[in-house]
Amino acid sequence: MRILQRDHLESLQTKHWGTAITNLGRLDFPEKYGEITLDRFIMQPGGGIPLANANLVLGAVTCAGKLSLVLEYAEEAADAAVMRKIKDKAVEYLINSQG
Repeated sequence: MRILQRDHLESLQTKHWGTAITNLGRLDFPEKYGEITLDRFIMQPGGGIPLANANLVLGAVTCAGKLSLVLEYAEEAADAAVMRKIKDKAVEYLINSQG
């Protein structure tokens, strides 16, 4: 899981949501493009849900048989240590939920 930290947003006064989650689902892209092999697909969830409107945006996408998660937040809205704890807890839940 990756953490994206963005700074210098226009305003934090327009927050409407605490957390937003977006899932592109399982994308069916070929893994091979000639000599190039697709390793994974990573999205930037804050592009679809502006961080000026949410404290935290979690994006998920599966491609090439791999789940990629990105946690994105505005630097002015949250502490980096808290975001790392959220990321660590999310990864722990995912690892422990495998049957």
